[in-house]
Amino acid sequence: MKEIKQINLFISCPGDIIDEIYSIEVIVKEINKTFGNIGHFAIQIVHWNEDTYTDIGQDGQEIINNQIDYDILIGILWMRLGTPTNREKSGTVEEINRAIKNPEKQQLVYFKTAPPSNLNSINTSELNEVMKFKKELSNKILYKEFETIDKFETLFRLNLSNLLKDKFINEQKPIQNTTVVASNKDNKYQNIVSLIDEIENSSKGSFEDIDIFEISENGQDCFKKITGNLTNLTSYLNKLTKNLNKGTTEINEVNNIKDTRLKLTKAKKIVNRLSTELDDFNDEINLELPPFSKNLKQVGKTTSDLLLTLRTYNNPDEHDIEANTLAFRDAMENSMNTTAQMLKEVMKWPPINLKFNTSKRNTEVALKDLMKEIMFGLKLIDEALDSDN
Repeated sequence: MKEIKQINLFISCPGDIIDEIYSIEVIVKEINKTFGNIGHFAIQIVHWNEDTYTDIGQDGQEIINNQIDYDILIGILWMRLGTPTNREKSGTVEEINRAIKNPEKQQLVYFKTAPPSNLNSINTSELNEVMKFKKELSNKILYKEFETIDKFETLFRLNLSNLLKDKFINEQKPIQNTTVVASNKDNKYQNIVSLIDEIENSSKGSFEDIDIFEISENGQDCFKKITGNLTNLTSYLNKLTKNLNKGTTEINEVNNIKDTRLKLTKAKKIVNRLSTELDDFNDEINLELPPFSKNLKQVGKTTSDLLLTLRTYNNPDEHDIEANTLAFRDAMENSMNTTAQMLKEVMKWPPINLKFNTSKRNTEVALKDLMKEIMFGLKLIDEALDSDN
């Protein structure tokens, strides 16, 4: 029977983290059902309130430290640091620091950056403590930040897949060994017995949820869609650049007109046209951003599936996929740089009239949102490409 690696995952977070815990449970269940079955590993989520018992210690946190056995710690912080312990500012802080100091433990640490729905609920002193702890961690580990639950799910799925691929899958030393040892007289046929046991003890339907062709096709389809989004966005940016350059030239020409009334009339006409062109650009970007964001999330899931598939099956196509990913990353980075340059140009335009000022501000926000989405996509790709480093 194949050796089963049980990987214990411990979630450490204060009480203001709720949705992310559910997302972790869903993603872990999905990985266990698919790649866990064929890769012969099982992720078990451990909870301090379910996996500890009454015991004697300096405080409750020390009891948790002594009783919780895990391989991977997931630390998540947002607006609160948590309840202080006798040794650290909070239980979460203590658990994260203990994991960092222990070379046998892996850790994935996240900071949520979204504002709360009720701004009046912010405890500034506690938020300052979270910021201080984040600064302390910056000298110890590479933590991750996310703004929405969708972005957390995308990041976590990819990060966990990379960690499993690099640290746990195909390791010689199992975390939990469930090998059935045969008696001496069966040793002669041990290889046959092991083969029989592997089939008899494998879960029914272990491979039903895995379709290598589907994973590859999904990957190609996903990158095709996101490339289409980038092509459209680049087209919109190029058109806006052309319109702004044309407007700048026309304004400079108008400034040479000596007749003040004619100068104002022509300038107003140019500015109103520019306002309309900015509004058209904003509409195009705002229509393109939702599918772009959706496809980026799918890129994260597809990439994590591909990573696990490649390692589980020792697929030789890893280098080709890496080359294609690098090419896609270059396209993303070029788009981000173009967007940044465009934003700088738009910001140079002075206030002129109410219509133009409103259109200009909306364009600045649209370009900012676009840069944030592209930057998130670049982070996802970098996570994937750096997984073996």
